[in-house]
Amino acid sequence: MTTLPQWMTSSPLPSIWPDDRYELRCALPAPFFATTDRYHFPNHAHEAAHRIRQEGQAMEIQVIRLSDGAVLFDLLAGIDRPLNEW
Repeated sequence: MTTLPQWMTSSPLPSIWPDDRYELRCALPAPFFATTDRYHFPNHAHEAAHRIRQEGQAMEIQVIRLSDGAVLFDLLAGIDRPLNEW
């Protein structure tokens, strides 16, 4: 767990943000190249992947569940699992 720096406290405070559970990897044309974003909530990762696909500029998009490495969305491989499986 990530802890916040000590600031006017005797012990570090735990992070208020939940742990990341999904990673979205995206390959874009120059000058942006590759990006990686992480999400805790499946609906946020699902929406981000579909919006990037709708823009039509991404060369590759993948969403991976960090707990088991399952690929939930892959533009090149044609994988698009329904949101209830995320």
